[in-house]
Amino acid sequence: MAPFRSSTEPPDGRLADVMLNPSIDGDGPIVELQGPAIDDFTTVTDGRRVFLLSNGRRVSIPDALEPGPIRFDHDPGFPLRRVFPTAVRPAMQVALAVSGRAVAVHAATVTIDGGAVVVAGWSESGKTETALGLMERGASFLSDKWTLLGTDGRASAFPISIGIRRWVLRYLPTLRSALGKPARAQFAVADLASLVLKPLAGRPPRGRVAALASDGARQAMALGDRAALEVDELRAAYGQTDDPARTAPVHLVVALRTVPGGDIALGSADPGEVAARLARSAAYERRHYFELLQRAGYAMPSRPAAAQDRATAADEAILRATFERVRVVTLDAPFPTDPRPVADAILAAL
Repeated sequence: MAPFRSSTEPPDGRLADVMLNPSIDGDGPIVELQGPAIDDFTTVTDGRRVFLLSNGRRVSIPDALEPGPIRFDHDPGFPLRRVFPTAVRPAMQVALAVSGRAVAVHAATVTIDGGAVVVAGWSESGKTETALGLMERGASFLSDKWTLLGTDGRASAFPISIGIRRWVLRYLPTLRSALGKPARAQFAVADLASLVLKPLAGRPPRGRVAALASDGARQAMALGDRAALEVDELRAAYGQTDDPARTAPVHLVVALRTVPGGDIALGSADPGEVAARLARSAAYERRHYFELLQRAGYAMPSRPAAAQDRATAADEAILRATFERVRVVTLDAPFPTDPRPVADAILAAL
């Protein structure tokens, strides 16, 4: 949960929004099993709840749009690491939006002169790289991949590690010189692996087996080319000593749009359109959680349907209200690219 300290009780005495409970209360007999579809999940139901199954152990999948707290009841020993990115993290985000307190935006955020610059957009559009480019220019890290925007117009971190791609290091001398041994070792192994896998990944597939092998080689190269840094590691690389759990007023929201060619262009934006786009981007990132809720809807058709649409609407409503009070721009840029000119365009807008 870095950069936030873990606690058994919420600091203000409220019930937690999301609870992980290592027991299953009111355990009833399993009445139906749903085998793996294209998601490789196996779920079971007792007629009241849907459980994700892993090696004979279960965890309940609650609907975060229902009144909280949102409880993940699980058998002792269930591998929570498997369900955290799939369901727990999305449920936390959906619960915040439905409560009307904050929205988790698919964005990386830095602070400049005390104000937050939120770099948002579709997956693989350069959010992290742009934030790192701004940090090379003196900005301070706040959050990566997800950023919480409160209804008070302030931004804060969301707990998640930072994914660094190998190719971007050539443009980030500060980070490159401070990179730790584990990340250096991972990139070195990835460099050697790419020499072996690149010919296979680039070979025109002839037949189904060859196509699968080529796709697998590309996926392996993509995974190896990224190293995960913890928040403390990245902050130390850039000499940050401020509060990692701080909040900051939003001064600028930058909606990235990936375009062909090499031109970088920053322009005005329709705040309502950007709010709609970002709400849909976040919903797509949470798609595995919504797919689990669809399984619950299949097993228990009396449940309310269209959880994804309701959650997206809650996100969009908060974003629209927030964007009425802050400046929102679009930034067209190719990707991958040197993030420093992209950062310079944002700094010029400030």
